Amino acid sequence: MLHIEIRKADETEAIKISEVLQSVAMWLETEGPGKLWPAASFDLSEITQKIHAAEVVVLKADGEIAACMYVEQSDGAFWPEADPGEALYLHKLAVARSFGGLGLSRMMLDWAAQYAKCAGYQFLRLDCTPKPKLVQIYINAGFSRVGEDTVIAGFLVARLQRTLSR
Repeated sequence: MLHIEIRKADETEAIKISEVLQSVAMWLETEGPGKLWPAASFDLSEITQKIHAAEVVVLKADGEIAACMYVEQSDGAFWPEADPGEALYLHKLAVARSFGGLGLSRMMLDWAAQYAKCAGYQFLRLDCTPKPKLVQIYINAGFSRVGEDTVIAGFLVARLQRTLSR
């Protein structure tokens, strides 16, 4: 049984977070269901900046970073109509391939929902490419599709949200 710890990242973990994001991006493009993010788009200084802003969460399994995600208080690009403070937004959820199939993404999503609920948010939101298998992961974790898939900022996306009970 793995010992799991989910928490905000610290600066010493920036390189490993970058490695996880880049390796998942490469896997998606070469062996997985298709490109989501360019591997080269993960700039170490941007990751460090997000860590300083407390916007990066890591899941450590037996002391090793096995998954990461960004949590942000707003997302004007993909949710421009949203009222400030009503939702927490997730981006770049990635699970290291060596930890695939263990349910870690669900653990991350449930952690984010609890975190958002405790912080007073009504919703947990995300956008993703509308690939059926990917969307189903989020639906299985309590998310619902919001509206039709649409092109936003040059990307075709499905927008999903999880309502957080009070």
